[in-house]
Amino acid sequence: MLNKIVIAEDDDAIAHMVNMALGDAGFLCMRARDGDEAINLVRHHAPDLMVLDVMMPRTDGLEVVRRLRADVQTSRTPVLMLTALGGVDEKVKGLDAGADDYMTKPFDLRELAARVRALIRAYQREAERNPTTNLPGSGAIEQHISGLLGEGADTGVVHFDVIQFDEFADRVGYNKAEELARSIAQLMVSQARMYDSGVFVGHLGGCDFIACGALGDVEELAGDVTDMFPQRAKAWTGEESLHLAAGLVQSKGLTAEELATRLGRRLHKAKVAAVSGVVSSDD
Repeated sequence: MLNKIVIAEDDDAIAHMVNMALGDAGFLCMRARDGDEAINLVRHHAPDLMVLDVMMPRTDGLEVVRRLRADVQTSRTPVLMLTALGGVDEKVKGLDAGADDYMTKPFDLRELAARVRALIRAYQREAERNPTTNLPGSGAIEQHISGLLGEGADTGVVHFDVIQFDEFADRVGYNKAEELARSIAQLMVSQARMYDSGVFVGHLGGCDFIACGALGDVEELAGDVTDMFPQRAKAWTGEESLHLAAGLVQSKGLTAEELATRLGRRLHKAKVAAVSGVVSSDD
């Protein structure tokens, strides 16, 4: 799927040149001829980046970027500003208004494409992280696991979840629940760093975490973290009833759908065992 870019430029020659350069670099470009049209395109198409001229009809570029940053749905759209005004004061105005990068005319088209790619990479890395823990989120987890399955690697995948976390969150409130999630993330990352082979840790949301790596490593990680959790949770929250369940699956030979199904079953059995003390039979 192509990355979408809004090019907000009233000069036809410059807009054509930018469109050709970025189109050749593999981007899908949309043209806006004034500031109001630029804002509407961003709101309706949710582009991956906007290339924005400062001197625009109707609404200038500085006001455009201010409005985008004030709108919760467009506030994170990366903006690269273009202008013939190359003074430091002008650059400062653009960056202070909310632009992420700044280029002065005339500019090198190769540098423009490189800066666009860099801004989109940074935006995607940020978008793929869970805001509570700064760990890779669901999209990055899915991509990582898909890569492992595509390689046919003999990998272990473990799904962690705090039993009755929703009830805990309802009782103590949103902030304390997020503190617990951050504490669990720090525990998992610190344990994962002990393995030279590298163990990937991601955060699906709430207190749902995923770890992937060499089968023996993640199996040991799952045991260590679940054993350590009750005492750590008591220190973090004062609660004695919190338990962490872990469902482990060997990924080799499975499709993504089969892996997800088995992870769900294993996690359910782990929760039942933690609550009842009875370990159920395997799949």
